[in-house]
Amino acid sequence: MQPLGIGLGMTVALLWGTADILATFAARRIGTFKATILSQCSGLLALLAFGSIMLAGWHVHFTLSAIAVSALIGLFTGLCAALGYFAFYRALSIGPMALVSPLTATSSAFTLLFAVIMLSEQLTLGRLGLVGMIIFGIVLASTSLAEVRVLVQKPGYSLWSQGVRWGLVATLAFGAMDFGIGASASLTGWFLPVLWTRIFSILFLTFMPLWKRRQQGMSTLTPVIPSLQESRSRLSLQQLTAILHVQKPLVIGLFLAIMAGIVENAAVLTFSFDTRIATTGITSAIASSYALVVMLFGLVVCHERLARNQLVGVGMFMMGVVLLAL
Repeated sequence: MQPLGIGLGMTVALLWGTADILATFAARRIGTFKATILSQCSGLLALLAFGSIMLAGWHVHFTLSAIAVSALIGLFTGLCAALGYFAFYRALSIGPMALVSPLTATSSAFTLLFAVIMLSEQLTLGRLGLVGMIIFGIVLASTSLAEVRVLVQKPGYSLWSQGVRWGLVATLAFGAMDFGIGASASLTGWFLPVLWTRIFSILFLTFMPLWKRRQQGMSTLTPVIPSLQESRSRLSLQQLTAILHVQKPLVIGLFLAIMAGIVENAAVLTFSFDTRIATTGITSAIASSYALVVMLFGLVVCHERLARNQLVGVGMFMMGVVLLAL
């Protein structure tokens, strides 16, 4: 495994984790949906500016076939992104987060499955085992066994609840989105797939207000749902609660939302580029460790302690990445 591919995957994790943190603060100041749309639109503008620099300064040219193919796949990945955001939005509104969070941490497993089946990516048994260790470590680090234990002990509670089903939809959607970006990058280059995904995800997300109007009766919806930018990283929400209630000027919230969109774009661009160096499945597995980045931020800021299973999960992830690099 090329160290550059693993290094870029870790860079994606760092950028995605940073974007999640920025989006969390922005959502608490200007509202969930406003933060999401603003970050998405600012990200699109940043992408267009970056594309202009590529065309004018670096003399990069996109063929009509590349534009057409990437747009067609972008329609799929944009739909997956919007569906993933919508499903996770819905999952968090009805819970339980203790099950939804670990479930969505497995989205990279579906990306790997799609890549092996549809892209014929070849993984040796040893590498497959290491990737499995990485994903399982992230799931362990994202799981609060104490909260899960309380849930399963509730009389009449079913693990196959409506919230878990919505969480599964989000997990599949995000896994398919990452797979689609990787597949498109191998055909059309690493920039166009991200651009079209962003464009179509914004178009599909414009339908979100219609859904919100149907949910007006749910008075507790807004306070408990984080920004859609944080679509897959849920570990930090409880850890950050203590410091997110401080009121700041509106302009800070707007700035944080804009920065979240720009940083997330940098993450997706790096992810798309990395899929041309490493395989899509391995890149997705390593990049999904952004949950650990957010967790680390929560530990430093709120001085939280990790449970034993979370420490084991972090150790498994680190060991898997090191062995994969070797």
